[in-house]
Amino acid sequence: MSPDQKNVRLGFIGVGHVARSVHMAHLSGWDDVELVGFYDPDQEAARKTAAEHGGTAYEQPQRMLDEEQLDAVYVCVPPFAHGEHEMAVIERKLGLFVEKPIALTVERSAEIKAAIEESGVISAVGYQWRGMSTTKHAREFINGKPVSAAYGSWIEGMPEVPWWRHQDESGGQMHEQATHIVDTARYLIGGKVVGVYAQGAKGIWNRKRPDHDIHDNAIALLTFDHGCICTVGTGHTSRQGYRLGIDFILEDIAIQLTLRDLHVTDPQGGQIIKLANNPYEAEDAAFLAALRTSDPEAVLCSYADAFETNRITVAANESMQTGEVVQLG
Repeated sequence: MSPDQKNVRLGFIGVGHVARSVHMAHLSGWDDVELVGFYDPDQEAARKTAAEHGGTAYEQPQRMLDEEQLDAVYVCVPPFAHGEHEMAVIERKLGLFVEKPIALTVERSAEIKAAIEESGVISAVGYQWRGMSTTKHAREFINGKPVSAAYGSWIEGMPEVPWWRHQDESGGQMHEQATHIVDTARYLIGGKVVGVYAQGAKGIWNRKRPDHDIHDNAIALLTFDHGCICTVGTGHTSRQGYRLGIDFILEDIAIQLTLRDLHVTDPQGGQIIKLANNPYEAEDAAFLAALRTSDPEAVLCSYADAFETNRITVAANESMQTGEVVQLG
């Protein structure tokens, strides 16, 4: 794509809440962006979205990819639906933005990753915590210093979408939502996760809803190759929400990162830094910049990077099932 091309033409596969209320909400107001094509299994939702943004609704995603002059496509589908859509976009050499989690299995995400690498298309994944202004500050405070331990939590209520309550469709809470905690821990700590041990608890929602088979709560222990340990606790039994954040413990400093702010405790007493931007806008702006400059490094999180996060949450599910530590090569 030429850097001097004015408008970036985008298509959407999946027009659910994240697509409409998160990405389209600001992309539709950017002068250099056109939202031109929409596909969703819910055809009425696709038509309403097209009417709102002035584009075209399609009954088949392949028709949209072939008939529209697209620069990139946002794939915003549930975890179980990833795979065919991404491969179709890659086959047509279009930029690809994928909402997390990228797949239910390592095998599926590895296939997509290999296709991206072979084709050379620009890819990005929606790990917006990387785009928070406070995450940037946390990165500056850590600045290569060794992190001894990290403690992450994603504990709130249950999303009211039917597929989310099924393990074989969402992958469960650790895979579907706490993946943000895992990814941010990886991003800030550095190094590789080499071991994953996890346990899950059931008994609350399973009694209340017969269509619920995921764990109510789960805890994973991640071991990094340089010795850092990280726990990730997650659950959906707190209706009003409890805590979303990560604490990082260094030699002489502690850093607490949440969705709202960054707390830094050091020998001087510490400080609080408030979130000062919209991280969703940041990740979309980075993706568009990568498209315009043909620079895959300009995105906040590439598909290859997200693949490593996906391996960890899949391993956590495997550990919960087997009761064993999963070693990651």
